[in-house]
Amino acid sequence: MNVDDFMERGLLSSDEDDAPKSKRSRPTKELVEDDDDDEFDEDDFDGVEDESDDEDENDNDDVDDEGMDMDDGDDSRRNEVTPKTGHKVTSAMVRNWSEMLQDKHSLKALRQVVDAVGAAIHHIAEVKTTETYHYHIDNAQVFNALVRCCLRHVHGVIQNQVPIAEEAAKTKKKSSPTTHKNWSRLRKVVKAYGSNLLLMLQHLHSATLRCAVLRQTQHLLVYLSCFPRLLRLLTKRLTSLWSSGDEHVRVLSFLCLRQLVVTNNNASYKENCFKQMYLSFARNCAFTSVATLAGIQFMHNSLVEIYSLDLPMTYQHGFIYIRQLAIQLRKAMTDKSKANIQTVYNWQFVHSVSLWCRVLGDCCSTVLDPLIFPLVQVVIGAVQLLPTARYFPLRFHCLRGLIRLSSKTDVYIPIASHLLEVLDSSSVHCRTKGSIARPPNFSVILKVSKSQLQTRAFQDGLIENVFELLLEHLASYSHHIAFPELVLPVLLKVKAFCKKTKVPKFQQQLRQLVAKIEEVSTATVATRSTVTFSPKDSAEVATWMTQRRQAGNALLKFAASWKELHARQAAAVQAATDHRRDAGDSGDDDADDDDEEAEVPVKKPKSRKRRHA
Repeated sequence: MNVDDFMERGLLSSDEDDAPKSKRSRPTKELVEDDDDDEFDEDDFDGVEDESDDEDENDNDDVDDEGMDMDDGDDSRRNEVTPKTGHKVTSAMVRNWSEMLQDKHSLKALRQVVDAVGAAIHHIAEVKTTETYHYHIDNAQVFNALVRCCLRHVHGVIQNQVPIAEEAAKTKKKSSPTTHKNWSRLRKVVKAYGSNLLLMLQHLHSATLRCAVLRQTQHLLVYLSCFPRLLRLLTKRLTSLWSSGDEHVRVLSFLCLRQLVVTNNNASYKENCFKQMYLSFARNCAFTSVATLAGIQFMHNSLVEIYSLDLPMTYQHGFIYIRQLAIQLRKAMTDKSKANIQTVYNWQFVHSVSLWCRVLGDCCSTVLDPLIFPLVQVVIGAVQLLPTARYFPLRFHCLRGLIRLSSKTDVYIPIASHLLEVLDSSSVHCRTKGSIARPPNFSVILKVSKSQLQTRAFQDGLIENVFELLLEHLASYSHHIAFPELVLPVLLKVKAFCKKTKVPKFQQQLRQLVAKIEEVSTATVATRSTVTFSPKDSAEVATWMTQRRQAGNALLKFAASWKELHARQAAAVQAATDHRRDAGDSGDDDADDDDEEAEVPVKKPKSRKRRHA
């Protein structure tokens, strides 16, 4: 059920009808039991979720005057349910409230609706509160109608009473709700409604309902920003939803966070928001797999966009966290114990340096330029910490970040030498052994096992990654006036490898790269031989290189076509992986069994021949 279906039919319409009977939610305590249709959907309020239990308990303790308890007493009292008091809400009352909110923007109806929905949410979530509510609900259909009424009309009434957008358009300046004459009348009800939204985000189990609540929250962020404590708790919850959970929930949570950063001029809030998002990213990228890679990439993109909104503050954060990475690396280099090396050779470290390479590259600015040199030193130091074949996948991850940083900032970084070292490795030239194991996926591993070092799949992966990264790195400098001198060591090394290796596939792949490099190098020599300026004329040199970049060359076209082909292959592999995951693990197990059975008949005849011999 999507958000539109929910807004039309309610919580219990399609989700529960499609679910098997054994999985339907049980009725909540103290509710009427006339029939199944009049029960609350307790499954949508399934308590605080596992990924942020501690955070949400602390959030509930900190809220003051927002419909949550401040008492830190006995835990046995924390889950007490507020007894039903006040008037019973009926469908007629909800229809009347909806008409009053939609037609007259009634402030009285707004207070009554917020009071009623607060009572219902606290009751279903079983959160103890000292608030006294004037309404109670014991019918699921009425509750659905009340929630739809809130999500449709409440933000419209608030915006009508305190029209911030209109005032900002008139004055052409950012306006705060607190300066409006009607704010004193709305302050309490907005705070209460914001607390209700926060409680729903903390306790709702349905991704569809979370999306609906997040859309409502996005409309009211400018008003909720007037309450610092509520804003702090809301930011914490939004960060938790952004870093884990359903895809649509994560996107909406990020949009809310971005809007808060853009509209909030408080430097301390921005600093706290940046810090929470970065730390949440670091916690959630500790384990990387095919299933989690897309979510980690989404967090990468989100953080790059957030950091681009305030470059001076980004510099401060980058200085702190790059320095932390450098301290970890220095400790591992001075004492190469297993524990110290593990602090560098892990996914958190690799994703962190990749993130900062993207931030410094995509946000290319003189403000961030001083961070490029220390970051490059950290990455190269990590590559050289254990230069063994088992950690070649980690090397490729680190160098890929440097290539992106170099191409975006036009800062030359000596990357080719670290790639050419792979061609001298014994793992590339050794005799391969047969293996029935699946080939390693270099995008989700940092090292390979010893048994994989002498497999053909590992060798293929090494050469393919070296080819890809060399092509991307040299293509970014193919317009440079010194390109022929830059690629000379690469050409000598690759040609020597093609003569030494006995694998035709490797020779064909790398010779194709050599041919494109030589073509561009020859064209560059011929073009620059006709120029009239000297190397000291930096302005004319820059103009010449800009013209060469705009004109394009064979290496750039080859890199673009290869990248497009590689993207199609990766999409096909991802689609196949998703299909297998949806089908279940049984299909994979059967496939593995078939592979093993297929190998046995091949080996048995050989063993019999040896016995007869």
